[in-house]
Amino acid sequence: MREFLFATTVRLRTITCTAIVAGSLCAAPLASVSTAVAADDAVLQAARSMTPPDYAGPTAPAKAPKDIKIAVVTCLSVLHGCVSPADGIQHAGEKLGWTVKVYDGGGTPNKQNAAILDAISSGANVIATIAIDPNLIQLALSEAKKAGIPVVAGSNGIDTPNPVKTPANGGLGFAFDVSPDYGTLGVHAAQWMIADSNGKANIALFSDREFPSIMAQEAGILQGLSDCKTCTVSKQIYFTATQIASQLGQMTVDYVRSHPDVDYIYGAFDPPVAAQVAALMQAGMADKVKIVGALGNQQNLNFIRAGRLQVADMAYDNEYMGWAIVDQTIRLLNKQPLIEPHGENLPFVILDKTNLPAAGADWQAKTGYQDKYLALWK
Repeated sequence: MREFLFATTVRLRTITCTAIVAGSLCAAPLASVSTAVAADDAVLQAARSMTPPDYAGPTAPAKAPKDIKIAVVTCLSVLHGCVSPADGIQHAGEKLGWTVKVYDGGGTPNKQNAAILDAISSGANVIATIAIDPNLIQLALSEAKKAGIPVVAGSNGIDTPNPVKTPANGGLGFAFDVSPDYGTLGVHAAQWMIADSNGKANIALFSDREFPSIMAQEAGILQGLSDCKTCTVSKQIYFTATQIASQLGQMTVDYVRSHPDVDYIYGAFDPPVAAQVAALMQAGMADKVKIVGALGNQQNLNFIRAGRLQVADMAYDNEYMGWAIVDQTIRLLNKQPLIEPHGENLPFVILDKTNLPAAGADWQAKTGYQDKYLALWK
């Protein structure tokens, strides 16, 4: 078990951050940040450090089968977080000589069901969905089951290392879901806000109930903020994906105007944060709040780089997610045990102005995981 020492001006406190047991990561929240040490640079530095700190993915070989057709259905292809894991699947699939076809789920259950049905008709051997709630695609999952086609997933937060959630009323689910530990990521972001504000943050909490991953992340945010007794946290202000372009910006401006003490906004994920940044800038409120997003979209990292309202981002390696989905798919097709946790210890980090990747680049873990996966698949 690894321990990190967090030096403070008040005392030295030792906390257990990470344990790697039998090849799986047991990610624990960062140390509770008391108001007396909320500005501790060590807490900020811990949040800025990659979790896990080194490669903690699979080590057991899994020979890749040949001539596999894999269909990837994104939640909505205008959202970078829906597309970048699909890109990772394409990159890994190309190395294996697989045929990879990407379908746009269109952001609605009807279109997502239709895309999966198209993939079934096209003769896919496997269907991978990205950030699609299984409860909303029961028709398509039923047809895939009849056709004997496994359906796998990423970016839902409904499988290990997150709390396992099965569809309602005994509905069909996915063979696995590859995701980061959204709860721990949320805790890290909460502690970043507490430390950055010296324990005085007044936070407007925006969120989206459509995505299970966002709800898992929200639970971590709330858990982490509960440690700050001198912070103020609003009730959740929920929006939908269809409101991002047309309504969310004005909703945010109106809320900040009516709550002038708010100085931080948790924006749930990067596309809504982009809408919030644009609206607040246009309203002349660029110096009113600091915004924290998630996904690590390049546009949002540029906001941080330029000092335009957004100050931090919960980033995880979506390229790794794609490779991990391929790895678990290989094991599924081979009838091998899946790797635990099913998220394969997907790396994540809190990005701020101190640790941004190069302009024009997504954040990726520098662990050489692509070569490690390829070696396992020979």
